[in-house]
Amino acid sequence: MKKLIYVSHWRYPSAKVNPRVAMRTCEEFARKGFDTELWIPRRRNPQFRGMDPFAYHRIQKNFVIRRLAVLDLYGILPGDLPFYALVGTFAVSVFFYALMRGIVRSAIFYSLDLRDMALLHTVNARVFYEIHDYYKTPVHWLNRFCFLRAAGLITTNRMKLDAIEKEFGRPAPTMLHKPNAVDTSVFRTSISRQDARAALNLPQDQIIILYCGQVLLWKGVATLLDAHEYLDPGEFIYFNVGGDEKAALKEFKERYQETGAQNIVIAEGQTHSVIPLWLRAADVLILPNTAKDQASKYETSPVKLFEYMASGRPIVASDLPSIRNVVDDTMVWFFEPDNPESLAEQIHAALQGPDAAAQKSRRAQDEAEKYTWDRRFGDIMRFMDMRLICD
Repeated sequence: MKKLIYVSHWRYPSAKVNPRVAMRTCEEFARKGFDTELWIPRRRNPQFRGMDPFAYHRIQKNFVIRRLAVLDLYGILPGDLPFYALVGTFAVSVFFYALMRGIVRSAIFYSLDLRDMALLHTVNARVFYEIHDYYKTPVHWLNRFCFLRAAGLITTNRMKLDAIEKEFGRPAPTMLHKPNAVDTSVFRTSISRQDARAALNLPQDQIIILYCGQVLLWKGVATLLDAHEYLDPGEFIYFNVGGDEKAALKEFKERYQETGAQNIVIAEGQTHSVIPLWLRAADVLILPNTAKDQASKYETSPVKLFEYMASGRPIVASDLPSIRNVVDDTMVWFFEPDNPESLAEQIHAALQGPDAAAQKSRRAQDEAEKYTWDRRFGDIMRFMDMRLICD
């Protein structure tokens, strides 16, 4: 049985998306026959003390989690220093633990962050990176070092693949474009809008315009917030807030309070397990990403979009290359990014055209079936086999 080591410096469990995606990835690799381990830092996690990552993220316990020693200086050192200490010491722990286990050449190593496994390239380990964020940093040489030595790269959209080929000269056949995925069995539920609202104790008489996710500015939440001015009576914007970005939430709530809006509801502390209900409870779903941020405009492959698609509810989304990489006008209503009035116009178009809404929703729901975890990892495994043979 092939051994696969997934390496990740995030906290587990976590309200953030990346840890959930990492565990779902490990679960899928294990289902497909890999002897899978998830290597993570041994770090403090007061918000989830004593909580089982498998139970929290609702993941089958078919792989092993290994916690490696790191310097966890959060709350001790200021600024970004704790992060650099964590990532640096974790990379060292990964390197020496792999050497100690004697699996440097026999195992396959997989990660979303090249910093976690950079040292493994010095011993010619078989490394695959899944590229979700592609950006230049003060240590841009590290990107070049890792990208050119990896056995293969998986990018979550075509634009990142093209950029890496152009910037670093990495041949396109050594990379795979494979967007994020969704568990359609969870989100393609038949529960009615009325029953979903009853389960969540939401009003039956409101028109609910829903955003799910973190309230970070690059996600365009300010545009949706400002769109409240253009809504009709009875139309309410709900921000279903997950994650643990306390500073971002504080800033967002201050901005919301400044508006004095009466048609906005902020639902905090929502776990991922209730998101399918929220999506079914909504009249329209919003993906308001900004065009002012490089990652938002070109790089992102939002898990949220695939969940929206699978839910069968109407979607209004920013007209950005990153979004059009997945959907088109037959599936969603597009609005001009960063323009709250344009957003409100498309919300009303979705609400006032029930036949078009039903048609687009069905089309998006059918398209979501192309992005299941099973299909995604079938393609990734075939790519990995091909690259290892070539290597």
